[in-house]
Amino acid sequence: MSEPVLLEVRERRGAFGRAVKWTFLGFQAVMILLLLGTCAVVTPFLANPDFEVAAGAGLFGVMATGVLWSAWPVGTALLGLLVLLTRGRKRLIAAPLAEPRPARTGAPPP
Repeated sequence: MSEPVLLEVRERRGAFGRAVKWTFLGFQAVMILLLLGTCAVVTPFLANPDFEVAAGAGLFGVMATGVLWSAWPVGTALLGLLVLLTRGRKRLIAAPLAEPRPARTGAPPP
């Protein structure tokens, strides 16, 4: 008799692993919202007739975007590593035996 077929499966995440995964997804959403929010807040001030206000808004927008672009990859790398480390354990299980199928005939079922 041949060896049984083994399937590679993962256990479910624990409570801490689920919390880490949702934190990772929440971090991604917050970073997108902050980036879009910065653009939405700065844009009206860029069209201000006062040059100093427009320049200040532009500088603020550049600095805020730079901070977000710096924090996003760092946070993604750290939280992504935690997400990978909190996965369920890998298990090998025997594949369930399939029941033999009945032979098909040419006639359609009633």
